[in-house]
Amino acid sequence: MEDSLPQDEMQDLMREFIAETEELLEGLDQHFVRLEESPGDPALINEIFRAVHSIKGSAGFLGFNRLVEVAHQSENILNKIRQNEMQAAPETIDIILESIDVLKTLLKEVKESSGELVDINPIKRKLVLLLEFSSNTEAPPPPLMPPSYPPPHGGEKLGRESIVALPQGEERLEGIRSIPPPPPLMGGGEGEGEQKASDNVMPAANQQEKDKTLRIDTDRLDQVMDLVGELVLSRNRLNKIISDMEGTIDGDERLKSLLETTSNLNLITTDLQLAVMKMRMVPIRKVFNKFPRMVRDISRKANKKINLEIYGEATEVDKSVIEELNDPLVHIIRNSIDHGIETSIERMRKGKSECGTITLGAFQEGNSIVVKIEDDGKGIDAEVIEKKARERGLIKSNDARLTHKEIISLIFEPGFSTAEKVTDISGRGVGMDVVKTNIGRINGIIDVNTDVGKGTKITLKIPLTLAIIQVLMVKISNEIYALPLSSILETVRVPKNSIKSIDGQDVLRVRDLLIPLVRLQNVLDINSGDSEKDWVCVVLMAIAEKKVGIIVDELCHQEEVVIKSVGSYFSDIKEISGATITGDGKVGLILDPGSMIYQRKDLAEV
Repeated sequence: MEDSLPQDEMQDLMREFIAETEELLEGLDQHFVRLEESPGDPALINEIFRAVHSIKGSAGFLGFNRLVEVAHQSENILNKIRQNEMQAAPETIDIILESIDVLKTLLKEVKESSGELVDINPIKRKLVLLLEFSSNTEAPPPPLMPPSYPPPHGGEKLGRESIVALPQGEERLEGIRSIPPPPPLMGGGEGEGEQKASDNVMPAANQQEKDKTLRIDTDRLDQVMDLVGELVLSRNRLNKIISDMEGTIDGDERLKSLLETTSNLNLITTDLQLAVMKMRMVPIRKVFNKFPRMVRDISRKANKKINLEIYGEATEVDKSVIEELNDPLVHIIRNSIDHGIETSIERMRKGKSECGTITLGAFQEGNSIVVKIEDDGKGIDAEVIEKKARERGLIKSNDARLTHKEIISLIFEPGFSTAEKVTDISGRGVGMDVVKTNIGRINGIIDVNTDVGKGTKITLKIPLTLAIIQVLMVKISNEIYALPLSSILETVRVPKNSIKSIDGQDVLRVRDLLIPLVRLQNVLDINSGDSEKDWVCVVLMAIAEKKVGIIVDELCHQEEVVIKSVGSYFSDIKEISGATITGDGKVGLILDPGSMIYQRKDLAEV
């Protein structure tokens, strides 16, 4: 195949194949979970069969024989399920899902041009033994084979017609281990009858849907986004100039026309900015779709009955943000399964339903996306958390009295775990630290609400996009700095004497909460001198699970800015995440509140 096509065309085919196969494999996880719930749904079975058949056909066209071999063996079993000659039992689906995982690894080999990352013989042997074992059980005799499908002996190809019904029950499947493995199968082409069967079930609607979409390299989208960013900066600068001229436009028709044109340009720029940002948006289902399969696998391993409910999967978020969201959700849901949801016996003893429920949802709130993960398990016991934290020395003072929220936030400390023993699901104290790190990296906020005996709800609030953001401009020593608006809870102006000191750390009581304070001039090592004012401005911010107050000289205004890299010049200053051009043409540094907290141990430990 590679010799018959020019190099550039071959690369285009490879990219298309990888993208389409990744989509099909992601969808298969969802389909198999649904198949367990509705084992007799013919439309769903046909959809699964078509997906595996498409993967095999495309891989065969490009010469990826290892992919073809595994897909072919999986397709054989799926065909029997499609013909109602085999039951879609959970044990059967376990083996097919294992073959799907192998296909994902094989695709990774193709994508990264790496060597062989997985041995396909074990999964091929499992699939073949499954079929051969089926033929020795009580089942109707297989139909007569046409000449093009010889019986499966030795290295010959296993034809579709050689497949018979799979017996139900885990006991019979266990017998597979005791049967000696057959010689490896040779990959090969397919008969005419098989191809026709596939063609008959391919709906015309799929082609119409494909015609509405166009795959674009993300680098091109990033380039367009950069240009729009420059346009936004120029618009801000122009608005500032026009604003300064507004007092002089009386009687001058040319200046009035300029003002009207600028106003129209402002509207067009805003619409263009929104359109380009939407091009970078992807539905959050791209992340959510992975979890039904994960919940199914882990709950079976933990011997628990768990139902996953999902809503808001059509909510769209920037591609760069969604990449940081996957790992935190994985660890939160794994913890809900292992630590939160009880076993069926425990739940029934407490008067709960036998099956636990985990709810995963998302919705847009202003310029942020809110993701909620809720379970109806046993909740988080604050007394257990506090006892463990004192044992590990996370609470320094024996007299320290922490609020319920502060105690619960200790679960995000590195290495912290209340598990009695370490399992392959959780218990090492790594997961929630990953949640804190990833969400803090994108200036997100974490909120945990728990009720012992009833369950836990974790809320993640993350910015819609990281390219163009809303900021609050603040002033320190006549210099302008920007703080991300998505991380700001509120701003307050308080008397100086309301700031107290605990163990050398300035704190401010806001309602019932003590907030640690940080002086921006100290963080940035700026000599601003002592202000003669009797009050100070404090910006209350939340990063991941922590809250902090930033003391500044003056609150200026809100502005929409484009983040620009500062390169290696400020690489040693972690508290600065980038720079921007303000409306008056000056350079303003954008501060990273997450680094301001976690780079300083005195704040991180408060």
